[in-house]
Amino acid sequence: MTPRRLFMIVGPGLAIAATGVGAGDLMSALIAGARHGTALIWIIAIGAVLKFTLNEGVARWQLATGQTLIEGWTDHIGRPLLVYFTAYLGIWGVIVAAGLMSACGVAAHAVLPQLSIGTWSVIHSLVGLVLVWFGRYELFERMMKLLILLMVLTLLGSVILLRPDWGSAIGSLL
Repeated sequence: MTPRRLFMIVGPGLAIAATGVGAGDLMSALIAGARHGTALIWIIAIGAVLKFTLNEGVARWQLATGQTLIEGWTDHIGRPLLVYFTAYLGIWGVIVAAGLMSACGVAAHAVLPQLSIGTWSVIHSLVGLVLVWFGRYELFERMMKLLILLMVLTLLGSVILLRPDWGSAIGSLL
């Protein structure tokens, strides 16, 4: 199998994985690991099973009915849920956007501390706006694929360099 063919097969999976594992997840995991070692690794296993089950169920619902989960909820539970979810989504969107801006600012500031976290946050937001405004999503998508690959390789490289105690990790799972 050629590397290009392998990337075509693995690429979409990496993109999906990146939507579920972000910088905040990595930081939280690193902090928890530094504080508690492998004692909490069982949470990762349970979380992965729950996330898989939810994603699988939502995908099956949409494939079977042709409706999104929100459309199905609205049809079966009613309009009040749609109103509630719209309000929730608006509030959640603002909070998550602020958190992501801050996370981007913190990461960029760590690499180039000449600019403040707030300045980096604004720069990232403006770059995102420009990409969306001018319809350059393909460029953004290609950039994200490369950054996802870099994130995966960096994470795997870190694991190799740290040489974790696999016996302890497996023992914590059980």
